[in-house]
Formats: sequence, C-alpha cells, structure tokens
Amino acid sequence: MTTSGATRTSSFASRWFSRIPRRVREGGAGIAALFYPPQCAACGIPVPWGTVLCAACEGRLPQGTGPRCERCGDVLDDEQVDLCLRCGTRLRGFDRAISLGPYDGGWRTLIALFKFDREKAVGRWLGLRLADAAGASFRELACVTHVPMTRAERKARGGNPSQELARVVARRLRIPERALLEKTRTTRPQRSLPARERAVNLRGAFRGVRSGTGAVLLVDDLLTTGATADECGRALKSAGYGAIYVLTVVRA
Repeated sequence: MTTSGATRTSSFASRWFSRIPRRVREGGAGIAALFYPPQCAACGIPVPWGTVLCAACEGRLPQGTGPRCERCGDVLDDEQVDLCLRCGTRLRGFDRAISLGPYDGGWRTLIALFKFDREKAVGRWLGLRLADAAGASFRELACVTHVPMTRAERKARGGNPSQELARVVARRLRIPERALLEKTRTTRPQRSLPARERAVNLRGAFRGVRSGTGAVLLVDDLLTTGATADECGRALKSAGYGAIYVLTVVRA
C-alpha cells in the first residue's frame, strides 16, 4: 500500500480537526467533512471521521504468520523450538513482547505517517489497536509506560511517539500511564547500526525515575532486535517492578 497524493488534504484536515475542542468536534464533524473530507491513508477513498483506513485496506494489513518466538515474537525457522536464538542464549530485560504486525505494507505506511508526518489521527488509531491487543494478551497490569527520549531528541522529533501511543493505550485500558524511565544521554539512531552494535549504543542509557511493584506494559512503535526493550526492562526491574511486557505496533 502506498499513500496517495490525495491523502495530503486528509492529513491537513486531521491536524486542523484535532485542534477543535472535543465537544465542538463531535457535534460539527458533519459540517467539517464538507470542507475537509477524510480519506483512507492507504488508498485515498473517503472514510468516516475517526477512521484512518477503509475496511478493504485494513483487511490487507499484513499479519505475522508461522511459528514465533514466545518471548520476542521473532519469526522462527524451526517450529520445534519455542525461543529464537537471541532469546534462548541470553537473559532478556523483558518477559514478553507482542506486535500488531510486521514492518511491511500498510503498517509501514501508518508508522511513517505517525512518526515522521506527525499525524495525530493515525497515532490515536494505532494506540486504540494496541490497547485492544494488550487487553487480550496481558492481565493485572500495574501501569503503562513508554520508551523515553532526551530533551534534544524530543525537540528534533517534535514529540515522543512512544509516549503518545502509551497515553492512548492507558486511557483505553483505564489503568495509570506513568513516566517511569529517563533517557540519560542522546544515542545514535538504532536504525543506522548493525544488530551487534545496537546493544552497545544503548547500554546504560535509561534509568528508572520512580520505583514500584507489579507488571508494567512498555509501549513503543517498533521492535527490531529488542535492544531498547532490554535496556528499558532492566531499568524498570532495578526500580522494583515485576514482569515487563512490551507492546509495539510493528516487529521488524
């Protein structure tokens, strides 16, 4: 799926519409739609307000198939084993990670719209689907938290996408959303590094800022090698928390 040129109008409309107070927005969506009709982020056909993808494009979102690692969700070559090589040969900082789908097709389009085009409507849509996945997979969560950024990183990105997703998830699940971690230094972008260097890049970059107990749901947009989740999970467990569950939009 690719984003059509017509989606730019929809993107502008989503940003404009999101700044209207909620009561006015809910009462005036029909009027607003006359001037800024929302469109599917993938194919560009008209959709109702609050909808990011049409039913057909949502149905085409790629799903993870085949055997998966029980801890990180990575694809397994051998269905006779339950852990991937990485999870089977090292102590991980988290207990389980799940994602909505692979970093491909429509998921890739949605991540780009949310992270780089800063489409808040897409972020809310993704957050609601993350919450549904969490509700079906995890029980007795003490709180939801996010992967933090340094002030410089937040300024460069225009915000923290992980925090925005975590807020939606927490509201949907009706459990507290808390900032439990701090990033102590700016790091190189993980996507620019080979797998072996990612853990080194993040080592010691996170620390807990609030102690507590119970299971924590750590929300992020993307899971690749799991180096970020490992470091965040270790910091949370050092602060006293129990099981650390990781929830991301996509698994690369």
